[in-house]
This record gives sequence, C-alpha cells and structure tokens, in this order.
Amino acid sequence: MTAETAQAESTEPSKEPAAPGPVPGLTTRSIATGFALAIVLCFMNSYLTLSFGVIEEGPTIAALFFFAIFFVSKLPITTTEMVIVASMGSAGGSLGFISNFFAAKAMTGRPYTLFEMTIFGVISSLVGLVMVIPLRQLLVIREQLPWPGAKATAGVIKALVEEGDPRQPKILLVTTAVAMTVVILNKDGGYGKLPDETAIPVLAAFGGAIAWSPFATAGSYLMGMRTCVGFLVGACTLMVMAKLGWTPDPKAPHKFFWPGLGFLVGAGVLGIVLNWRAFADAFKSIASLGKNPTEVDEDAVLTSRQFGAFAAISFVICAVVLKVFFGVSILLSIILIAVGGFLQNIIATRAAALTAFNPARVMGILIQGVTAAFGGRSAAINLAGAGFVAGSGAQAGTLTNDFAYGRWFRVPSRWQFWLQVVTVLPCSLVAAFAFQKIAERHPMTLDSKLPAPVAKMWAASAQIFDGSQPLPPGALKALIIGAAVGVAYVLVERIKGLEKYLPESTGVGLGLVLSVSYGLTFFVGGFIMWIVLARRFAVREVTLTTIAIGCIVAEGIGGVAKPLLTIAGLNPQ
Repeated sequence: MTAETAQAESTEPSKEPAAPGPVPGLTTRSIATGFALAIVLCFMNSYLTLSFGVIEEGPTIAALFFFAIFFVSKLPITTTEMVIVASMGSAGGSLGFISNFFAAKAMTGRPYTLFEMTIFGVISSLVGLVMVIPLRQLLVIREQLPWPGAKATAGVIKALVEEGDPRQPKILLVTTAVAMTVVILNKDGGYGKLPDETAIPVLAAFGGAIAWSPFATAGSYLMGMRTCVGFLVGACTLMVMAKLGWTPDPKAPHKFFWPGLGFLVGAGVLGIVLNWRAFADAFKSIASLGKNPTEVDEDAVLTSRQFGAFAAISFVICAVVLKVFFGVSILLSIILIAVGGFLQNIIATRAAALTAFNPARVMGILIQGVTAAFGGRSAAINLAGAGFVAGSGAQAGTLTNDFAYGRWFRVPSRWQFWLQVVTVLPCSLVAAFAFQKIAERHPMTLDSKLPAPVAKMWAASAQIFDGSQPLPPGALKALIIGAAVGVAYVLVERIKGLEKYLPESTGVGLGLVLSVSYGLTFFVGGFIMWIVLARRFAVREVTLTTIAIGCIVAEGIGGVAKPLLTIAGLNPQ
C-alpha cells in the first residue's frame, strides 16, 4: 500500500508524545523475529500487489504477530521491541511492491533472471535508504508532519503493550488459520474444494460476482469506507461498459483496462500538480538542511561524513550495476538517481506524510517519461525508471514513516536504519523468487489472469514510449477519455465540503482495472467491517485491525504457497 492503503484526514503537525521512562534496549528475539517477518511479508506482498494493486506494507502486521508470538511466553514485551519488529517488517513488506516492475518487464520482453531481479532490488533500495536520512530531518524532525500511517501503527503498539489484550493473539491465530484454509482450498489454483467466487445471477453476464477473497473482504477495513465505495463505483462502471458493448469481453470487462489506466494516471498527475506548492516547499527545505546552526539532531542516524560516504558508495554501486547488467548509460543512471531516487522520493514521501497515500503508481509512469526523454526510449530501459520508484520509493517512504513512530517511542533512529539495511539483500532475493513462482503459474502478459494493475500500467506506458508495438484498437481513445474523467473527478473531489460524500478517487481507478468480483467484494467487505461491525456492534478498532491483518497475511502467503505446493507435488491442480 507502497504506503498505499491508509486514509488521511489531518494535516496538522504531529503532537504524538514521547514514551515516558527509560528506553528499553535491543533484544535478540525482536531482531530475529523482525528479520523473519520481513521475509514473510515480502513474500506475501509480492503476490498481493499483483493480485490487487494494493499492499499493506507491514509495520502493523509485524508488530501484531510479534505480540501474538511472545504474549504467551508471559515475558514483558516492550515498545522498543515492537518498534524494531515493525520497522524491519515494513522494510520487507514494502519491497514486495517491486514485483510490479518485474512483471512489467516480463510483459514487454525477456523477463529478468533471478540474479537480475535481486541485484536491481538491492541497488534501488540502497538509493532509497540514502534518501531517508534527509527526509527524516525534513519531514519528521523539522516539519513534524501528521504521519497518519505512523499514528495508526503507534496506536496499535500502545494498545497491545499497555493493555496486553489476551484476546488479540487468539483472534489473529483463528482468523489467519480460517482464511488460509479458504485460500488453499479454493478453485483459483488451490485444491478445488471451495469456490473462488459466486456469480450474481442478474449481473453474471457482465462479470458480476462475489469473490471469496479474505483480503478483499476483511482487508478492506484498512482502506477506509470511502475507498471501498470507490471500488463499487469502478465495478459498476465496468458492468455498464460491458452492457453497452464497449469492452471486447463482456464477461470480463476489466481485461480492457485502458480507461482505468487513464483514470489513475490523470487523477494521480493532477494530484501532484495541485500540491505543487507543498512539494516546492519541500525542495526548499531540503536545500536548507544543515544551514541552521541551532538545528541539532541528538538522534542523528549518521554523521555528515558518514552520510557522505554511504551516499557516495551507494550511488557508485548503483551506476556501475545499471551499466554492466542493465545497459543503462552512466548519464542516464545519474538522471535516474537524481529524479527517481531524489525528486520522486521527496514528492511521494511528503504525500505519504500528509495523507498516508504514496502516489507510486503514477510516479513510475512519470519517471519512465523522464527516462525516455533522455534517450531511454526502449521498453527495457525506460522501465528502469519505474523500477526505481518500486525499489527506492518503497524503502524511502516506509522507513521515513517508521522513523516517525520510532521517534515518538524514543527508539534510536540508528537502530531502525541499520536493521532495515540488513534486510535489503535477503528480501530482494525473496521478492525475485516469489515473482518467479507466481509467473510460472500465471504467465505475465497484458492479458494475464492476474489483474496486476500497476504492472500493466507501467508495461503499457513502456510500449507507448518505445513506439515499437501498436496499442490495441480503441486503447488510445479509452486511455485519453479515462484520463479526462480522472482529472475532472479529482477537481470535483477537491471542492470544499464535498470530498467526504464522494467515493475516493483511487478506489474508483482501481475498481476500473480489477475484476468486477473484486470490486464488489471490497465494497461488501468494507460495509461489513465499517458499518456493521464497527458502528452497529461497536467492535474495537484493534480487534477489527487484527481480523484484517490475519486475512491479509493469509491471502498473501496462501497465494504464493499454491504454486509451491504444486511444485512439491502436494497440489493436484
């Protein structure tokens, strides 16, 4: 959900108080568990991002699982341990987003090898880790932005550590077990014992169905009700288009994804343009870092000399690897580092700090355009721009977010930073391996069974910049119309007092590229979680979060486990 799925309300600076008392130290169990959860969450999100176009990066998931694992031991669990595990989990979870880049490359030509995918994950992550240091200084310390995503994680940590709710581990265990069983036993590559969806008689001719997806049903809680209504609007629009004969396959109207792609791009670009002043202020603040002699950071990640060395080594390694293994010129590598690693991270991370939504999808296309403008027109080269967004942006945005709640709990920033650094290589390998196994079962093309909305956006853009392959009939017209509607929708959405009554634009856009069954299920799930359970029966927020997390983890791990079970001869499908 690159922090993609949380909602934003406040734009006031964060007033989160620091945790009282002495700060507990590091523990072996927190580091070991954080490392293991980083790998698991990377594995999980590699599947979720290709199946739904959204992910839950992992800090709250990791914290909740750590609490559930060690609560039964009766040993005290500290906020420091929870922060460390959450930070390491988010590092792995966010890197799963890079599977979109691997998929887009496979859709446009020769897929990357396991080594190529791993090494690209490493170098792009290193560039992102360099950027988090000035971003922390700017957005966490100096400007003290709201960080709604960090506040959500901090709220869960406080509720678990201070209240020690014994029900949450049990709820998490049961939810994960039941949801995992549903995923493994369904007909979508599983054992075929349970349906993967149920058709709605009146709407079945146009793809209308309810998907038995734990992620879409309960995970929708973390997206907010407005986003869920947006999925409904997108799904209904697809069915109307199918009814009118505007889609080649009426029973699967989402396969003609060009209107949705245009909507997401138009809405995303306009969002960036409308926030130009905030981003301009961010660039000015970055330029002024270190010029204020009274501005002292007593919890600095690195000294100025250490930061310079770390940045220089990371940039040189990145440029050399891009030149040797990916055919990207040194000049273009420098541009990618400057634009993809620096400028887009400022824009995307600041957006996440204010709204908990990281505009990574559209930023990938914009960086592809920059790459093409400087000579990298071929699909293989301009996709490297999207790859930088997937790798660098994921690390920069999530770790800066982690620094926010880490600071509130007074956990030394250097602990968070270096423990995330050590996850880069293993999680890059895991992301590459997971993608390979997914691609073996679902060949990556623009017509692939997996929705892969972000990957298809980037692949389609690569074809446009490349110019070597013509677009399908009607694709360009649909793309333009979709973009115009996306722009108009965002303008209406920004009318003061009207926003809260409108479906969220990102939900609408994703609803136009996911299957109708997923769009309808996201809405039904959101209604059950937000309206029925939260409002009607007053179920606690932490309990609903636990249920959502259990379902998200079950869907992600179960989705990747199915091809592995087949390879092992344990899955008859």
